[in-house]
Amino acid sequence: RLRNSNLEISDLRSREKVLRHDVNRTDQMISGKSPAMKEIMRLTGKIADTDASILITGENGTGKEMIAREIHQRSSRRNELFVLVDLSSLSETLFESELFGHRKGAFTDAHEDKTGRFTMAHKGTLFLDEIGNIPMNLQAKILTVLQTRVVTPVGSTKEIPVDFRLISATNKNLTEMIAHNQFRQDLLYRMNTIQIHLPPLRERPEDIEDLSLHFLNIYGKKYNKSYLKLQKDGLEKLKRNAWYGNIRELQHTIEKAVILAESDSLTTSDFLLTENDAGVSDLPETLEEMEKKMIISTLKKNGFNHGLTAEQLGIT
Repeated sequence: RLRNSNLEISDLRSREKVLRHDVNRTDQMISGKSPAMKEIMRLTGKIADTDASILITGENGTGKEMIAREIHQRSSRRNELFVLVDLSSLSETLFESELFGHRKGAFTDAHEDKTGRFTMAHKGTLFLDEIGNIPMNLQAKILTVLQTRVVTPVGSTKEIPVDFRLISATNKNLTEMIAHNQFRQDLLYRMNTIQIHLPPLRERPEDIEDLSLHFLNIYGKKYNKSYLKLQKDGLEKLKRNAWYGNIRELQHTIEKAVILAESDSLTTSDFLLTENDAGVSDLPETLEEMEKKMIISTLKKNGFNHGLTAEQLGIT
């Protein structure tokens, strides 16, 4: 029995090693040629191998998670887990259980012990995405963990020491939220030793070519169309688009074009885009009209796929 247990432990350790490698595996970071992204990558190189807490800001789809993963891959914690927590998807009832873990019997549906994300990230990197969505009453609990580096699972009195590198991200103005008593200033200080702001894609059109070719390579392999080439007129059309959904929208556009491509190259006709720059002189008069126009435009662009449209616009 002892021999079998040792073999099982050895097997589990081997599997864990493979899982850690697969979970942490990431494609090469495509930063592009723009001065803004070159400066961001220079800063990333300087701070990656420290344990400084980092706050990444920017619109939805600008690549905040990609930057977080790049920092993890360049750090001394690269062989440990990169644990992502999407705080916008957690309800208040699941919040503590998901982050701190719980013990069996702690509440009605707690049928077994659960390891929290803070504990999973021990020795690795914890990425808290959409931190602007943390309710005020739960922000104090997050702050306590960041200060003490100790976690107490729900239904337990045992404190578990944790050692992780914290990276946070948000598309909200946290300073404005603090002014309206929606976010704790002391929590922001704990999360914001170094801040990285990712500009929207429309402010760095120099990066569109590298990103487009990168996604074309990925989806060409995925859909067995590695022969596809991006023609100059098609690339120029992509560069003219405003990309309100940023890199994520560009990625979906390239994938759709690859799936529907009927020849060995992608040209202007393969990208069904609304020419955003053509409507500058016809701006709506009110914010409500502008919002309506953008929603309708994005719906048309996505073939009236509501889920994809909501994701690109950053709304529910």
